[in-house]
Amino acid sequence: MAEQKDAAPAGRRRIALAVVLLLLLCGGAVIGLNWNAWFGTPPPAAEQTTAPEIDPNAKAWQGQQPTVQGGADTGIQIPGYPSLALPANTQDVQVALLNPEGNPCYFTFTLLLQETGEVLYTSKLVPPGQAVYQISLSRPLEAGEYDAVIRIATTALTDGSPMNGADVKTVLVVR
Repeated sequence: MAEQKDAAPAGRRRIALAVVLLLLLCGGAVIGLNWNAWFGTPPPAAEQTTAPEIDPNAKAWQGQQPTVQGGADTGIQIPGYPSLALPANTQDVQVALLNPEGNPCYFTFTLLLQETGEVLYTSKLVPPGQAVYQISLSRPLEAGEYDAVIRIATTALTDGSPMNGADVKTVLVVR
C-alpha cells in the first residue's frame, strides 16, 4: 500500500507538469502569432483619403503671369504683387491671386495688414495654374494706402504636407 501512496503524488506531478507545459506552449503560440502586430514596424500611414478643399473662387488663369519673386531653386514660383487696387468701403473685391502653372503645390493666400497683423482674407487651396479673382474682405477699408502682406502657405499636391511658404509685401491702394 505504501507504493500506491507514492504513485499518486508522482502522477499528480506529471499532470501538473503537463498542464504547465501546455500553458507555456499556448502562450508562446499566442505571442508568436501576434509578435508583428505588437512589436513589428507600424503600418504605413494612410494616404490622404479626403479630397483637398479647393477654393470655390479659384479659376483658370487668364493673362500674363506676374513677376516671379523667387523660389526658382526649390521649384516653387512665388508671384510678386507690388500693389493691389481695391474699391473703398467694399468687402467683396476683385483681385488676381495666382498660383503659377507648374508649381508642385497648392497655395493658400492670407491677406493681412502689415502694421497690425489683422487678417483681411484667407483663401482655401488654389491649384497650380489657377487664381482667385473674387475675395471677400473681413471688413471694408476706407480710402487710402495700406502696407500689407500676402502670406502664401504651400501644400504638396501629392500628400497634403506643408512646404515652404512666402510673405509677399504689397500696398493696398484703396480708392
